[in-house]
Amino acid sequence: MIRPKVFGFNEETAKTNSFQRNLEADQLDQLVLQTFDEVVLTLESHGILVYVFDDKHGVSPDALFPNNWISQMPDGTVTIFSMATVKRQTEVQEDVVHFLLSRSGNSRLIDLRDKIQAGQYLEGTGSIVFDYDHKIAYANISRRTDATLFESYCKSIGYTPFSFGSFDLKGQLIYHTNVMMAITQHYAIVNLDSIENMLERLMLKNQLERTGKIIIEIKHDQTVNFAGNVMELCNADGESHLIISETAKAAFSGTQIAIIEKFSKMVTVDVSIIEQVGGGGVRCMLAGLFL
Repeated sequence: MIRPKVFGFNEETAKTNSFQRNLEADQLDQLVLQTFDEVVLTLESHGILVYVFDDKHGVSPDALFPNNWISQMPDGTVTIFSMATVKRQTEVQEDVVHFLLSRSGNSRLIDLRDKIQAGQYLEGTGSIVFDYDHKIAYANISRRTDATLFESYCKSIGYTPFSFGSFDLKGQLIYHTNVMMAITQHYAIVNLDSIENMLERLMLKNQLERTGKIIIEIKHDQTVNFAGNVMELCNADGESHLIISETAKAAFSGTQIAIIEKFSKMVTVDVSIIEQVGGGGVRCMLAGLFL
């Protein structure tokens, strides 16, 4: 996790992120830092190991969303991704990269920043939702998720690519895949209605079922409340925890929660100010580690 120096409405990303709101809030930076620290404490209270780095640049208002510019795979491969906007391209921190490489047992680094010049963007686990057990990568193709780069990246890491188009009720592409979809070991949370192409929708549903996932289908009103922007983490004892915001949990039905709780303990945090202004939820604040 990256503790931000600054936070606010990013006009660059708002062009493709309909979830953002340019809200006025007293002492916004202080409120966000308090929210950030409470998330860290909540995760740690459930035995989840958290590494916190400080934002060293103070340029990007989205620096607290590190999952977009860096990821680590189960085999230790570290990737630096190509970000679509100028401010977000400043978020890369060498101390984070070196830390991951030193702790991964694998010195392989894939750096996609050279694709920025060609206008090819791929924004980490925002663009890609991974099924690590089956080595499948899912992606909603959008301005922030280039189809060609997605395909070539999957080939380089040995994953099978699965792409589709996901749209909101206004007919606009949903900016990141991890807003409308989340995959855990046992279940998948997904907005199938957002996939307008019926063949793509059916193929995705079938693919998830073939890999043994219980499908928890969410609707558009749940998606805008970040029901798809959740993340499964394990504590030191290997117990599954689903990290979810208060906004997202309130959007789930009792039946859906009951399915989740068969497999995961739900860990709820209040990140509403970050959701509203930044247009990203708690999953976006977490870059998953395989140490």
